[in-house]
Amino acid sequence: MFRTLAASLLMICCASIAFAQVHAERVRVDNYVMRSYVLKQVPPIYPEKARKAGVQGTVVLKVHVSKTGDIENIEMLSGHPMLVPAAIEAVKQWKYKPYLLNGEPVAVETQVSVNFTLSDKPAAEGEAGDIPGGAQPGQQGGIVGAVDSSKPLPPPPQRVRVSQGVESGLIATKVQPIYPQTAKDAHIQGVVVLRVIVSKEGDVENIELVSGHPDLAPAAIEAVKQWKYKPYLLNQQPVEVETQVQVNFTLVG
Repeated sequence: MFRTLAASLLMICCASIAFAQVHAERVRVDNYVMRSYVLKQVPPIYPEKARKAGVQGTVVLKVHVSKTGDIENIEMLSGHPMLVPAAIEAVKQWKYKPYLLNGEPVAVETQVSVNFTLSDKPAAEGEAGDIPGGAQPGQQGGIVGAVDSSKPLPPPPQRVRVSQGVESGLIATKVQPIYPQTAKDAHIQGVVVLRVIVSKEGDVENIELVSGHPDLAPAAIEAVKQWKYKPYLLNQQPVEVETQVQVNFTLVG
């Protein structure tokens, strides 16, 4: 019985490791950051039916960008059904510069907002609509977050969110937690999930408890605050990171 249980746990652990490795191949990047990587941006065409019906609004898309900067997949997160197809048709033709993580290109998950606006006023950058408030049907409109090549690129963000799978590959020093004796005596086990802020230098600056048993959380926090990471590079510059850490407490025997 014990051997069967141990074998099952081993299979689960192996599957979890494989899952983490797969997901480490793609990183989530804020849409603000990805704006500066756009090489080719195709504006949307305002749908004639939507214009006549007075439909306007923002379409939000989840986008997967390949290592080479091509759009691999698009999912609609929100937006009017009459506007979504035009937004997807435009964005799937976009092209990005490769996103580098520690000098190597990686696939990216990000969001794109496509704004359709009907207005009598001159259109602000990133709007699509009727002239003079945008583009007439059959003509090109604009995109929220449009990049003007004549303007300098925006500065990098103060902090970026990085998936646990990616950030775990940057751990330089990892201190294991001490299993609390009171938790052992009470046969308490489980996973503690922490939200962690890592400085540009790779030091753990802040830790917040996301979930976990209160008898295990202090030991997890005490261990993780001693961890050390290699700096996370964005455009060859170190930046602060927000990520999650899971600390497992398992009773053996």
